[in-house]
Amino acid sequence: MGVIKDIQTSLGTVYERYDRNNELIQTFGSIGFIKESTGQKKMYFIITDLSGNLIDDANVYLNEKIGDDKYKKRETAFSALKVFFSFLKLVHIDNPKNITNGDIRDLRLFLEGGQKEGSIWSIDLQIRRDNQTFNNYLNVYRNFLEKMYGITDSSLFETTTVGTTVGKGFFAHNQKNVQERYTANKKVSQQQSVPKYIKPYEYEKIMEVVEESYGLREKVIIDLMYNYGLRIGEVLGLTFEDIEPSYQSGYYNLIIRDRMSDKPTQRAKGVMTPTSTDDYNNRSYSTEGNHLGYQAILIDEEMADFIEEFIDESRDDIVLSKSIKKRENLKNKAIADRVGTTPLLNNENQYIFLNHQHYTPLTQAGWSYILREIFKRAGIPIDKRTKSTNLSHRFRHAFAMKKVKQGVQIVELQEALRHAISESCKAYYNPDDEDKADLLRKHNERFKEAYDKTSIK
Repeated sequence: MGVIKDIQTSLGTVYERYDRNNELIQTFGSIGFIKESTGQKKMYFIITDLSGNLIDDANVYLNEKIGDDKYKKRETAFSALKVFFSFLKLVHIDNPKNITNGDIRDLRLFLEGGQKEGSIWSIDLQIRRDNQTFNNYLNVYRNFLEKMYGITDSSLFETTTVGTTVGKGFFAHNQKNVQERYTANKKVSQQQSVPKYIKPYEYEKIMEVVEESYGLREKVIIDLMYNYGLRIGEVLGLTFEDIEPSYQSGYYNLIIRDRMSDKPTQRAKGVMTPTSTDDYNNRSYSTEGNHLGYQAILIDEEMADFIEEFIDESRDDIVLSKSIKKRENLKNKAIADRVGTTPLLNNENQYIFLNHQHYTPLTQAGWSYILREIFKRAGIPIDKRTKSTNLSHRFRHAFAMKKVKQGVQIVELQEALRHAISESCKAYYNPDDEDKADLLRKHNERFKEAYDKTSIK
């Protein structure tokens, strides 16, 4: 019996098929990248095969059929279609219009991931998608097949009735509403779990790996998330002018704000997102506060020094003199809109964190690939059979849990997390069995102490 395995890369997943003698007989997959047009500032999602040939139908759908939809929807479709066209390569289907109901049954098994035994072929895939992601991808395939080929009669579109509700019609008469779901979809639990957080001993392991095999960039990014609670998008959106001296001696402010030059994955939450450069002159854009122009995070001098050291190290003249392309990318593609008043060399503002290979701004996809490797080396569980966990967000959860264990009140936690309401902070209280045991021990100690005092009296 043969087996199909997967290899994760920064551009997508590559699949390998082995025969019963463990000999490699096929390598297949669909990969892609995201590119911004220089003129229109539009994001293009591009999918190719492993030889670099464009998959035209996928690209027309992503950039024309749903080209005006929200970035997150297009990003999900981008990920889903890479899996879809990889599957078509596996079963030797050249045209998606030729997919049969039997193929769709096999597509569902391929999409699930994990380990499965078949009569001829088995799969042993690192990724196992949760039910919600599974359903989201199937929804993409339905929309793709319908918009590109007018297909609506395959088993993907079959529905079943799951219930009825009774409401009032326009003239107050009872009105039945039938609730249906696609039969190919899976049931999704309404309960949502938050990502686990990084514990202090795990943080130490991670930093040991960074110290040994990585550099200042990784150290600074992880510290900003773990010790200061920044989201990864906020980190990647930081620029030279966003580091300002504080009125408090020995401290600096990190200014969290959005710019027109930001890509969607560099945006912050809870701040004003400009729709044109005219918004930079808006009083609200220059006002600090939740859902106003910007937020400020106080960092110590040592953290500021690390950031400045990384900036100097990454822009070293000797490094740049060895690559004309890096120098050009730094000058043309790493430039950020100038919106502040912090003095800068040549009055030029740049995004701080760069892709080492191309010297363009570091992307979330690129960072996630790096972080997964760091977690693996550190022996930190990464839920490798599901993509549902945001690894970077574990550091922000760790920041919150540290505050909770320090005994801060909910209002203080709300301020530290920069949330608009305190209720949303409760999602960050995510104790595991070890934490619960520790809390129980502390409770018993307090009870015993109170009992002993009462006995003495």
